[in-house]
Amino acid sequence: MVATFESGQITLEDIESHLDVLLSSNSSPGTMSQDMLLETVEDLVSDQLILRWAANRKPEADESFQHAVKHINENISLESFANQLHTERISVSESSIRDYFDKNKGRYEGRTFADVRDEIRQALVAEQEPAFVEGYIEKLRTSASVTRSFELLDVPSPTQQELESHYRQNVDQFKIPRRAIVDELEFPVSEFGTNAQREAANALLSLQGGATFPATAARFSKARFLPSAEVTEGSRNSDWDTNVFTLVAGELGTVFQAGGSYFIVRLQQVIPAGAKSFAEVRSEIVTAVSAQKEQRWFADNGEKTLFTIKGQRYSLRDFYREYEEAALRGQFAGAEGMKRLANALIDRMLLVSDTYDSLLDVADKPLADETRLRLLRQMMEQEEVDDRIDVTEEQIKVLYTENSNRLVSPPKSKIRYIRIGLGSNEDEAKRSRERADEAYGKLTGADPAAADFASVAQEYSEDVETSSSGGEFSEWIGESGDPFSELMSHPFHEAIQGLQPGKPGKPFELGGSIYIVEIKERTAPQKLTIDEARPYLKEYLTNQQHRTMAEELQRRQLQEAKVQLYPQVLEEYLKSTASSE
Repeated sequence: MVATFESGQITLEDIESHLDVLLSSNSSPGTMSQDMLLETVEDLVSDQLILRWAANRKPEADESFQHAVKHINENISLESFANQLHTERISVSESSIRDYFDKNKGRYEGRTFADVRDEIRQALVAEQEPAFVEGYIEKLRTSASVTRSFELLDVPSPTQQELESHYRQNVDQFKIPRRAIVDELEFPVSEFGTNAQREAANALLSLQGGATFPATAARFSKARFLPSAEVTEGSRNSDWDTNVFTLVAGELGTVFQAGGSYFIVRLQQVIPAGAKSFAEVRSEIVTAVSAQKEQRWFADNGEKTLFTIKGQRYSLRDFYREYEEAALRGQFAGAEGMKRLANALIDRMLLVSDTYDSLLDVADKPLADETRLRLLRQMMEQEEVDDRIDVTEEQIKVLYTENSNRLVSPPKSKIRYIRIGLGSNEDEAKRSRERADEAYGKLTGADPAAADFASVAQEYSEDVETSSSGGEFSEWIGESGDPFSELMSHPFHEAIQGLQPGKPGKPFELGGSIYIVEIKERTAPQKLTIDEARPYLKEYLTNQQHRTMAEELQRRQLQEAKVQLYPQVLEEYLKSTASSE
């Protein structure tokens, strides 16, 4: 026995079984130290405590449903579960991997079979994954005897009679004030100063003498001219309405002041007040009546069963209440959207139920399935940690102030390059390096003609996409826009970040090829505003709180379980295994 805790223990046999699972995919387990064994023991204890949490915490059906809705867009999904599980369930033979490598050697130029074996295996697994995922879902659905009454989500469309009735009952909402069609000259005091009224009077004399509004406007270039403008009563200054709506059609008014301007207006027509026609507002009415019908429909049919899982009934009212409270309408709009959501919820709840049942079935699995344990840990942290995370605006502002110098959008570069493959053996690599040195020598030689990058790229570059265009790469390249991501995480960016624009860089090797790169243009870093940085800041603070609270949760669980470790047993175990080798 190497550890005890409240109502449980960890033995050497448990450790060996656990290590067999973890190391089954590795060619060699390597040398185990006491610290590594202690970490393994802590992991096993933690796994048992998660199982205990699951046994104590397994939610009632209603609570499970509410939680599923709340976290429907988060990481615990059937797909993420399958991504973990399929590596254990989907088998790919060694011969299939080798055959794929032989048929696609061009894609892996300069890399050995051993270098790309795992990459190929993952690709072949991914090909089988869709069928695996669907098969896994279907098994869960069949064994759970899921029933659906999704026709309850088909809210009847509004009838023409209902739409017209709504229009009549709410016609006041669609009223239109009277409108004046006018020719207008405006003389703002801000433009004309104290001369505004006098200039307006001169313009009026011109108009009264027979000049047209366009001709008069041309004489007073600072005046604002609006021909045949439609002005709604109440949209301008009240003095404007008083002076204009008292005119008769065709009448030219006198100069009047409204606000900070003097005006001359000729009234063409007054359109009486009225209401928008039913046809004009039909789409608006359809939206309003549909919303009303939806509310009534779900209220009237709320007690009906929308779906069942393992005999557990979920009513239409349960679904609609959570749908509204979780604000999912934008993502799952209309009947078809709600059906997609309901199916996603069913799959998620089946997965959660299957996970609990499999983990808690001790007789079936004395040592819990590692994949499901990972999933269960995510579920526990969602409920015990993520639901309690609270990032405030004040925290965002403080972090922004403390890191303002780091919060910059990274520079991006336009480049052209020459790529020469290293080949599949050392002799080919040597010849490739000689060619790269030769190309670089032409680019940096004394002869100006020989230094033309485009011609050297066309002669030497083996890159099919860019060699014909002189090595030109059409897109901007640069680091992630997230200032909190690992700086210069991409090797290619690392290799070119120090290059001076307009000067070819020395050849460098990366991913089985040799590159010669010239920076044509580079943007300068730009400091982010707090609004631009807010998503990154919030994500950083959220992750920070998650780590802290998850560690606190684990410490609390270990303390509450009164865990006692026996390192001396591990010492003896290591000695015995070392002597037997």
